[in-house]
Amino acid sequence: MDSTSTNEPQTPQRFCDLVMKGGITSGVVYPGAACELARAYCFRNIGGTSAGAIAAAATAAAERGRGTEKGGFRLLETLPHFLAQKPAGAPNPNLFYFFQPQPQTKAVFDTCVAALGGGKSAVLRVLLASCKGFWPYVLLGASPGLAFALLAWNQASGLFLGLCILLGLGLALFLAAGLAGAAFYVQVTKQVPSNFFGLCTGLEGGGTSPGLALTPWLTGFLNTLAGRSPDAAPLTFGDLWGTRDPMAPRAINLEMMTTCLSHGRPYRLPFRDDDDVHENRQFFFRADEFEKLFPSQVVSWLKEHPRAPKDESARAREAEYLRAGYYPLPDPCDLPVIVAVRMSLSFPLLLSAVPLHAIDYSRTHEKDRVLERCWFSDGGISSNFPVHFFDSPLPRWPTFAITLAGKHPDHDPDFYLPKNNSAGTEHWTRFERDPEKPSKVISGVAQLTGFLGAIMNAMQNWSDNTLARLPGFRDRIAVITLSKDEGGLNLNMPETRINKLSARGMGAGAEFVARFATCTSPSKLNWPNHRWVRLRAGLAAIEENLLRLEYSCAEPLNNDPPYDAWMKDTENTNVPSYPWVADGQGGNWRAQRQLAENTLATLRRCAQALKPGTAGSAPLAEGAPRPRAELRVRPRV
Repeated sequence: MDSTSTNEPQTPQRFCDLVMKGGITSGVVYPGAACELARAYCFRNIGGTSAGAIAAAATAAAERGRGTEKGGFRLLETLPHFLAQKPAGAPNPNLFYFFQPQPQTKAVFDTCVAALGGGKSAVLRVLLASCKGFWPYVLLGASPGLAFALLAWNQASGLFLGLCILLGLGLALFLAAGLAGAAFYVQVTKQVPSNFFGLCTGLEGGGTSPGLALTPWLTGFLNTLAGRSPDAAPLTFGDLWGTRDPMAPRAINLEMMTTCLSHGRPYRLPFRDDDDVHENRQFFFRADEFEKLFPSQVVSWLKEHPRAPKDESARAREAEYLRAGYYPLPDPCDLPVIVAVRMSLSFPLLLSAVPLHAIDYSRTHEKDRVLERCWFSDGGISSNFPVHFFDSPLPRWPTFAITLAGKHPDHDPDFYLPKNNSAGTEHWTRFERDPEKPSKVISGVAQLTGFLGAIMNAMQNWSDNTLARLPGFRDRIAVITLSKDEGGLNLNMPETRINKLSARGMGAGAEFVARFATCTSPSKLNWPNHRWVRLRAGLAAIEENLLRLEYSCAEPLNNDPPYDAWMKDTENTNVPSYPWVADGQGGNWRAQRQLAENTLATLRRCAQALKPGTAGSAPLAEGAPRPRAELRVRPRV
């Protein structure tokens, strides 16, 4: 099908997953990629972080509204054009006006925005914006110097007059800059924290803006994509799932990452509240806080759909919290998608963090066990490219991923997919020279700044970057490269630049289809190759784990009983913790123990068959893809 067609894609028979990286305005690359994939695939699992979370939510909503008259991928395809359009009489595109500062942070916001784009005029733009935003302080600071110069003009003459005027003007500039800087500092340190640690809340600012603010616009846009009225109740995760049961199969599964700064770790959204993980039940919100972050229709929905208390004790406790203004979060199925998106997209200092409330049960005294704020900020702080989402040892359908990287020194900005099994997607961070022009030497200050930035980048992305190098991952990751004027914090990109970014996303999506769906690409990295790589890599990882399991079972230390004998000979009342349980169908705990014994015995037999030389063949790891993957126990996130 022609990639420029605006016809809604027919419902394909193939399935795929999609994961997208964060990048603020870089997210304009994603709609085109999703629409190209939608021509050949139905989306089953969609995930992302930060701007990638917006794109993931939009893709999931479009899948939900596929075939509707006004929504679906037909509407999603027009999104880049809307972002690039300028409201009537406005100097900047709609994308710029998504970020509207509150009155108390507007001067700082305008000063920071003036620096966007860099160039030789950046300093002048910042100075002019500072003078405009902090004009009372500039005027107050300049007054003594200007008064001195005026006095000299009336009283002095000759060379002395010239010196006095220069001294007065210098004093005026010095004091004006000092007071403006002091006012900037006070506004940053006082107003930004009180604005939930951000310049913009995502709602409308205090002034008159020609464009729509991010959160109200996105709330209505997701509804429209899903085939409903923009003013209707907000789209929820249950609407996408097609079920209220968190453990049941889902028609469309949407997940995104956020970072809880108070807990120092990432959370996957929506919070889990099922048989394995109980995260959602701990959190509450305050309506007066959420009214500053979300449209009224969203806050009303949250207040009207609190989760049910788990027992009478919880009912009494939550009734007390309610009287104090704290509402339980809804069940995951009733959580509006826009709330999760906003919690994932809270780019530090630009967009306000989202406060929830929970109790720290590690506090010793009961009086200290009260609801405290838990601050949720950008998911990219902990995992900006959650390529591990939806992974399976042996996939039934492909999970495509799109990441973002700086411009390569030898190639124009475009997109990149590996050309063979040994090719990688590792992106170098260069900070000694200009990353786009390696022959250009940069200043020592710029090198030091780049060095510190590279440290932060490694701290933030090492896990995602390491996983992206693995066989079975790297062949399904498209790297879209950006110049320094594209994406990121470039809020005022012109239409031509936005269109170029969108075209790169469309190109990446079309290449995925050509490789994995239609097999029309000359590349050998197609769906059969991907399945085979995952099979070889998965078996090699399983072999290593089974051999380690057998070694631990066969050779315990310090007179520890062997694991299999320990299970068999120990009564349920004598186990250290986590006793065996009955199945609830009339059985007893011994049935679960017998299942555990049989499972361990089967695994040991498999491991024994894998021992070098036993089967008369080379180990499964021989000739398997490199670098090697490993299976390890880690918490569910």
